[in-house]
Order: sequence, then structure tokens, then C-alpha cells
Amino acid sequence: MNFTRLQISVFLGVAAMAWAAVLHFQGVPLTLAHLTPFGTVVGVLALAALLLEHVLWRQRWLHGWFVNRPNLRGTWKVELHSDWIDPISGVTIPPITGFMGVEQTLSALQMHFMTPDSESWFVAHSIRSSPSQNGYQIVGVYTNKPNVHLRSSTSNMHLGAVVIDSHGEFKGIPTTLTAEYWTDRKTTGRMTLTDRSRTVFTRFEDARRDFDMSAEGAGGSLR
Repeated sequence: MNFTRLQISVFLGVAAMAWAAVLHFQGVPLTLAHLTPFGTVVGVLALAALLLEHVLWRQRWLHGWFVNRPNLRGTWKVELHSDWIDPISGVTIPPITGFMGVEQTLSALQMHFMTPDSESWFVAHSIRSSPSQNGYQIVGVYTNKPNVHLRSSTSNMHLGAVVIDSHGEFKGIPTTLTAEYWTDRKTTGRMTLTDRSRTVFTRFEDARRDFDMSAEGAGGSLR
């Protein structure tokens, strides 16, 4: 949760009153001068909360004891296998190469899957430790929007659910993600996310161009 300045002020005010009550009952004299630093302390805490939300949570040294959240931000290369049958050809579609753009802060996550024919976005998600305790598991509900010229012929807009597991030597910064998904059009599939770019792309063409031009990134490393 990203705390507002008002919320921080309320929490700090409650803490200050509790502290003052304890000091009063211990016979320590209190004056209005003790309230002078209140505004400064609130400002410092608000800045610290802002930095933690957007920057500090990604620091490796904070993971595992202060932050329990995987750093997924960037654009991943995706190989998708689906059991969906093309209504025109009557056969199961071949594997699809796509890209997953991930925007993330400490409290927010949006995963945007891009293929040549459609895009998907999270509408709800939850993050927890994986059953193995060696990674994280992201459970999400998403909406898929095919390209407009396909909606009346081969594919319609639909909802789906996905379970994503993270893998890698360091739990906080995965090098590979694997996923299984189900949709309300009675299809299932699996995905493998490997190479990751630090840039968050919002169009399939831009992501493909970047990955095609890059000679690095093999093995899931950030580039």
C-alpha cells in the first residue's frame, strides 16, 4: 500500500500521543516545544515511503527481510503454447512468440502481454511465496483484446486466469518465469518467459525490434 501524507500524519500522531501518555505517567514534563519537529518528521517519513514505493524496494539488499516481492519490471520474451484451435484451419495453433511488459512498484503490478494479434492486461492479481519457498507465485485475472479485424472472424475478447511461478538463483530477481493459464473460451496453455530488457515496451513491434537488435540477454539476464 502506498501511504499518503495524511495517513502518515495520522499514524505518527497516534504514536506521538501514545508516547506522550507514557512519558506523562512516568512523570516526565512535556511542553509544546516537543511538537515542533512533528511536521519535519512527517515530511521525512512521506519521502521515505515514496522512495520505498518506487525505488528502494528494488534494492537487492532489502529483499528477503524487509521486502518480500519479486522484481519483475521490464519486458520479457515469451514463448506461448496454446490448445486453441483456429476455426478457419481447424488445427491447433503453433507456438507463439510474444512479449510481456511489466510495470511495477512495491504495491502495484501490471503485466501487459503482447502478440502480433492481441494484447492482455491484468484486472486483478496476488503475489505470494511459491509452494517450494524458493520463488514467488503470481496469480492473476486478465482481459484479452484481439486486434479489431480479428474479433468478428477468429477471436473474441475474453477473460482468463493465470498462475506464474518465478525461478532463479536469487529469489528477489527471477531470471525465468513459467505460467499456466485458462480462459472463458475453454482454452488452456502455458508460457515461458526468459530474456528480459530493462525497458518497458507497450507495443509488440517495438519490443520485437529491440530484442532482434540486441546481441545480449541470453539466459534471462537483464540488459
